[in-house]
Amino acid sequence: MKYKGLISRSAIAVSLLYTAPVLAQDAPPQAAAAEPGQTIIVTGTRRTDRTVAESPTPIDVYSGVELQKQGTADMNQVIQNLVPSFSVARYAIGDGSSFVRPPNLRGLAPDQTLVLINGKRMHRSALVQIGANAQSAGAHSADLAQVPAIAVRAVEVLRDGASAQYGSDAIAGVINMTLRDDTDGISGYARYGQYYRGDGEDYQLALNGGFKLGDSGFINISGEYVNAGKTSRGVTRAGAHLLAQEQPTIGVPKLAQRYGNPKMESYRFFVNGGFDLGDDSSIYFFGNYGHSFQEESFNYRQSVDTSGVDIEGNSFGKNGIFNDYFTDFDNTRPGIQTGAAGGNVYAPNDYEVTTRDYTKVATCSDPLVQNWSCVYPGGFTPIFFGKIDDISGTVGYKGKLGFGLNYDISGSYGQSTLRYTMNGTMNPSLGITSPTEFYLGKLEQRETLVNADFSYPWEVGFASPVTIAFGGQYFRESYELGLGDAASYAIGQYTGNLVFHQDGTPVLNADGSQLSVTLPVGANGFPGYGPAIAGESSRNSKGLYIDIEGDVTEQLSFGIAGRYEHLSDFGNSTTGKFSARYAVVPDIVALRGTVATGFRAPTPGQVNSSSIATGFNPGNPNAIESMTLPVTSPVAAFLGATPLKPEESVSFSLGTVFTPAPGFTLSIDYYNIKVKDRIGTSGTFEITDAQRPTLQSLGLANYATVNEVQFLTNAFDTRTQGVDVVGSYRFATDTMGSFNTTLAFNYNKTKVIARDPDIVSDVRVAQLEKTLPKTRVILTENWNSGPFSVLARMNWYGKYTQTDDGPVSQTFGSEFVFDFETSYEVNDNFTLSVGVQNLFSNYPDKYSNTKGTLGPVYGSTGGRFTGDIYPDVSPFGFNGGFWYGKVGFKF
Repeated sequence: MKYKGLISRSAIAVSLLYTAPVLAQDAPPQAAAAEPGQTIIVTGTRRTDRTVAESPTPIDVYSGVELQKQGTADMNQVIQNLVPSFSVARYAIGDGSSFVRPPNLRGLAPDQTLVLINGKRMHRSALVQIGANAQSAGAHSADLAQVPAIAVRAVEVLRDGASAQYGSDAIAGVINMTLRDDTDGISGYARYGQYYRGDGEDYQLALNGGFKLGDSGFINISGEYVNAGKTSRGVTRAGAHLLAQEQPTIGVPKLAQRYGNPKMESYRFFVNGGFDLGDDSSIYFFGNYGHSFQEESFNYRQSVDTSGVDIEGNSFGKNGIFNDYFTDFDNTRPGIQTGAAGGNVYAPNDYEVTTRDYTKVATCSDPLVQNWSCVYPGGFTPIFFGKIDDISGTVGYKGKLGFGLNYDISGSYGQSTLRYTMNGTMNPSLGITSPTEFYLGKLEQRETLVNADFSYPWEVGFASPVTIAFGGQYFRESYELGLGDAASYAIGQYTGNLVFHQDGTPVLNADGSQLSVTLPVGANGFPGYGPAIAGESSRNSKGLYIDIEGDVTEQLSFGIAGRYEHLSDFGNSTTGKFSARYAVVPDIVALRGTVATGFRAPTPGQVNSSSIATGFNPGNPNAIESMTLPVTSPVAAFLGATPLKPEESVSFSLGTVFTPAPGFTLSIDYYNIKVKDRIGTSGTFEITDAQRPTLQSLGLANYATVNEVQFLTNAFDTRTQGVDVVGSYRFATDTMGSFNTTLAFNYNKTKVIARDPDIVSDVRVAQLEKTLPKTRVILTENWNSGPFSVLARMNWYGKYTQTDDGPVSQTFGSEFVFDFETSYEVNDNFTLSVGVQNLFSNYPDKYSNTKGTLGPVYGSTGGRFTGDIYPDVSPFGFNGGFWYGKVGFKF
């Protein structure tokens, strides 16, 4: 652990005397907060009078004020700072996962948490997660980063299964973001910050305007612009470091590759509005448009061998892309395919392989032999770009009929598009005339949703009316992989070739093997989407539900829900839920519990997702070409893949709520979630030379160069169980202002309880069970007095373990992270704030050199072979402290 600064144990002890977990309030920005537990909720219930404390299911509510009192614009990070069972990592080199961050609620997959905007389903991102951790790999979920904090009035986090109420995906819980509807004019803030290291400069401008439309309508518009600079928390690669010392003039980059946050520029807009039509009816509309452009560094490819050794005696070889390759094709021999991939190459009869000095950069002057080092003499690092366009819109009509029936009819459309480009690379199989910049193709998710919801308060003589809610839903989603540039996926002539003399005798290497030309296919680093995988798939579903709840007596409440769905590709499903709450001591102590079943069908994106990426194993200069194939691929089937099927869950929870005094609320909940046929990526299958002819016969374009293959699978079941402690204590003084002290605790453990060991390896099991911390604590103090306010927050993360193939693993220690913000209200129009995140600039433990861990760590650089120092699975990142200043305004 690296921990800067000392903390008084006595100060912590004193602060703990005042603590109880936080339940933030459902109030528009600048509004006064409600008493803890008394906020009216809209998620997890169809009633209109249910409060947080009265809910039979655990739910947290956070106001827009709390979302904005942070130094980040990423909604993923904002929620993580508030909810202890919510976790999100920052992937340094994670392909699309660096651009669309996948969060985990209660340690489950991102797509097992349903995200709602104003109570309506938010569309999924275009990205199916491949480069993320084991809990997220294969998931297809919404992109929370598309929602700017300034657009949100409140966030409700339902920590309970709710598939029977909301449909597919709500296995871990529901996050519902309610948009602002105030009409008080214009407000906003401008923020600037950077990391203590001096990089990662971050500019944010957020604006909100709320206005009345005539006498019966309103519109609220929010906009946000963010420009965040890249960070670097690694060192140069050990091979590049030595090569630059030996040959300083060939252009080896000073920092061969970068580990850190991507460079990002974005602008996002939300609108929320409506008109009161009279007679208890109204129309409403809301929607968004977001655009972002991000950049990340891939791995460095070394061009030539080092001639000497480093301080530990290590030498470093060139990347295999920089092998000489034979280029002269003779097309005069009839009946023989030549000059193409998989064809034979014919050399003059007197041609012999010569072993040249691979410590020198090639000149490419030999017409028979070429080498990529004449194009990239110092090696190269591909730069990967992602452009996201996100758009959605919802229109609805709601009201109440004369006899008391409430209705809400709505239609929604959402679309997410992710386009990839890359430069500073090549398609090796095209030879040295290959382009160095590529458009790699696009991913696109499109969704259409129609809802009809009804509710009726039925008086049956109970302590409250029984709310009977029912309705239906039509849902259609489509997923598209769009073609990249032809050169980005082309199978060039320099792959899969055997070299012969003109007389038909083989050309032999010095070791007696036949000379071959097997350069990788496609844009190196991330081959583009070609005709073999490009295309569109879709499905539709229809659902019906009923949801009944009420208070039998003043002390006993109940809820029961059921849902039926028919999916065009996976048939029928039925889910149910039962919940109850009993006030043991009215207004002071209550017990609550739920039992639920859940269902989540694979998306068209999951069924058809495909990608190719290159990575590196420690100490090996050659790139590892890894493929993720759709389960419909003949190659995946050859390796054991079977068609995906829906996930099914059974969950229960049992908890208690205490409200012993005004301003004090405490809840404790145990939960247990079993997921059967859970979807994730398989372990990696190493491809042997003996398998390559079969892969070729099955139509795999890069059969000659692929090293590893994985695919999505249902080959394991998990059980997740844990405890949430949530509450708050608020009090006001006559002379010292008001205090809101909060504490939230989560213990979460996931266990793989069944698996196919041929598909899900021991390494993958360890990744699923140990990558996330089991324990987390959030302690927060909010103090207000006149124009001054102070926010202090402590996050404590338990230990976690990173496991890689080998198997090798390393456990990283528990960590404290402190945030602080102080504000001064200059006048009614302006507020000045300064703050820090990770006050003491705490970092995760570094990678270790201990045998069996994730090293080696090189003495010449202090980093691993690829230059990384810290694990990018760290739950609190690896960038250290961040300071910021902010000016808030309202008119």
